[in-house]
Order: sequence, then C-alpha cells, then structure tokens
Amino acid sequence: MKRFLGILILCVSLSPAQAGEPVALFEGKDLSKWYTFLRDHGRDKDPNGTVSIQDGVLRISGQDWGGLTTRDEYSNYEVEVVYAWGGKVWPPREKNARDSGLILHATGADGAVAKCWLEGVQCNMIEGGTGDVSITGPNKKYRFKSQTEERPAGKKTGFYWAEGAPAREFNPGGRLLWFGRDPAWENVLGFRGKKDIEKGVGEWNTLVVTMKADTMTVRLNGTTVSKATDLSVTKGKLQFQSEGSEVLFKRITLTTLD
Repeated sequence: MKRFLGILILCVSLSPAQAGEPVALFEGKDLSKWYTFLRDHGRDKDPNGTVSIQDGVLRISGQDWGGLTTRDEYSNYEVEVVYAWGGKVWPPREKNARDSGLILHATGADGAVAKCWLEGVQCNMIEGGTGDVSITGPNKKYRFKSQTEERPAGKKTGFYWAEGAPAREFNPGGRLLWFGRDPAWENVLGFRGKKDIEKGVGEWNTLVVTMKADTMTVRLNGTTVSKATDLSVTKGKLQFQSEGSEVLFKRITLTTLD
C-alpha cells in the first residue's frame, strides 16, 4: 500500500495540470480548446472564415460579429496574449477605432449580449483604450471596484485607475479607464494618444491579465495599466470579440495560480 501511495503521489506531482504550469490555449497550430459563435451563423459555423490560422498566426478578421470562446471555464489564472492589430476594418466601423476585447469570467448563453457575446468582465482592446475595464452586458450580477481619479474625458469626465485613490464601484454601463488614456480620445480609426503604451498597427503587443481570487490586474507591454477588485463573479470562460476589426494573435497562454 505504501508503495502504491508513493507512486500515486509521484504521478500527481508530475501532472501537467498542476498550478503554475502554462497551458497553451493557442500555440500556432489548432483551435481545439475554442469554439466560434457568430451572430449570423451560430456556433462553430464560420462560412466567411472570420476565424482562421495563417502561417501559425490566429486571425480574427472582424467581418462577422461574434466571438472565439474557450470550451472550458477557468478561475485563478494569468493569461498572456501576444497580439497585433491588422489593417482590415469592416462596415459599419471602417472609420472607427479598431476594436476587439477579451471577456473574462464569461458566463451565460452564447449570444446573450447583442446576439454576439457572453456576459462577463471585459478587458477592452481598442485603439487608445486597451486596458480599460468594463462589464459586457446588463446583468447586474457583474460588478467590481477600483481605485480611481475623476478627470476630463472628452466633453465629460471619466474615472481613471489611480492606485491609492478612493475606491469606486462599477456596474453594467460603467467603464474604468486605464491610467494614461488620452483625455482627448476619439473613436476614430488609428487614434494614438500621447501616453499610449499599445503599439501601432502590425506591431506585436503583450497583454497580460491576472485573475486572482476577486482581483483583476491588466498589464500591457510590461506596464500595469489598470486594476479591479471585489469582482462579483470569479469563474468563467474567456472570449475574444470579433467586432469589425482585424486582430492577429501569435500566442495565447494561460497559467493557473492555484
């Protein structure tokens, strides 16, 4: 019995699913860990090739609106995404800032939001605003807090992440702005802010989102750009949005933290 237990412990210690072991969600070859849901076609039906792999790079063209979603749910993890904006944009957003998004702790039915996406906490991916945090959909079960400063944002004011500032609660419809977002941001194609950390079209970026317990930390190209706490939902799928803009992925890696 002792010998059997020793072998069992050894096998467990060598398990590839142990905490801290990176899992390749995309490594340049296949999308077996994912499924598509497109507004006009449904699940795993993609007649226009909105999602494809070309020369080891995952391409979401943006032509059909919807998402690429993990088949499994995750909690307590860090996901690293190496991505670049492509040059292609589609009507009706051909003059707007390139837009996608990573929805985390995503739950509910496929297409629950705008007949396209799951409900969840979104790390926004948009020219000038990558690293903003918001809630996708109107479900009030999703909420979070963040330390913020209220500053000008266009013709209004917005709440920018500022470590050490008073905490504010965000609910559906609210948006946490990353700390350096340009107050003159406009929803126009190719927008570049004075303090932008994201690189330009065709250049590779590294986005790292850590979802540990009820805390979300977003790092872009090595800089922490936003942080949310008191997440009310702490487990779910991951979903990348297809939203009228071409986005390319070289690598997507998830590392468990427990």
